[in-house]
Amino acid sequence: MKLAFLWGGVGLCVALAGCTVPPRDVVEIAQPVPAPSPDAAPEPPPMVISAPPTAATRPQAPAIEKDAVIRQRRLPDYPTALANEGVEGQVIAVFYVGEAGVPEDVRIERSPHPLLSKAVTDALKGWRFDPARSADGRPVRTRMRLPFRFQPE
Repeated sequence: MKLAFLWGGVGLCVALAGCTVPPRDVVEIAQPVPAPSPDAAPEPPPMVISAPPTAATRPQAPAIEKDAVIRQRRLPDYPTALANEGVEGQVIAVFYVGEAGVPEDVRIERSPHPLLSKAVTDALKGWRFDPARSADGRPVRTRMRLPFRFQPE
């Protein structure tokens, strides 16, 4: 294996790796670039990426007058294998309650085990809510964060 490291001139390179340095009088000759033909399509402009909207330009969500209320729920099933092994902990679910009162975009923020996460997401599919309401009484999509504690008996 040769180590080529050019620092401090030719002598160091030759001493370390036995490599050679090209002569300094080599000149690269630039080749002319052909002119675009009149039939060719113009080059598309570069893509411009805008900054995300600021708080001043972001559309404001309606103010919530009344929070979402759980109407129907089923607690998650504790997987038997995990209960027998003594696996316990808290699963934190984050989701939106849609205007129809159905959980949307369910995500698990924290969980001690994937099977506990699945139990929570499966249970939340059956939950129903009275959606949050704006000041004028319209249903509003809102974000919820709920903890679920699993512990063997």
